[in-house]
Amino acid sequence: LGAIIIDEIVRLNPFEEITDKLGAAFVGVNTSAGIAQVKMDTASDLIKSGYYNPNPDDSKLSPANIHKVSRSHLYHYVKKPEHSISFAAAKMRAVIDTWKASINISKRPEIITTLYSLKGKTPHAYPQPSDRGLQIANEFYKLAKDWLR
Repeated sequence: LGAIIIDEIVRLNPFEEITDKLGAAFVGVNTSAGIAQVKMDTASDLIKSGYYNPNPDDSKLSPANIHKVSRSHLYHYVKKPEHSISFAAAKMRAVIDTWKASINISKRPEIITTLYSLKGKTPHAYPQPSDRGLQIANEFYKLAKDWLR
């Protein structure tokens, strides 16, 4: 999780936060938000599927009501670091669970990190890591471990 967050920070365009905020607020596009750069559709799907349990003080974000929530409202929730990080962890769990019928990837960080940024990959028995997934698992994971000591 720490390595994925480092990767997202490294890849963040300085103007992306401004354009994403405007996109969510005025256009309603599927922007990314927060330190883990979680897409609004991903956040919504994680709430619907029960992988993320939003703050009970915001009843708009319940699984039953999430389809009624504007992307702008969701954006402002997801952009908070504590929520963004939790959404990223939920996405990792969802990826692992989706793939477990084909292969156990829970001990394959290079595959988890590859799949984190991809949507809609069909699970199969022989997943291969991308260069980005390898960099996250090999380089950024060590960096995250050092920072968290």
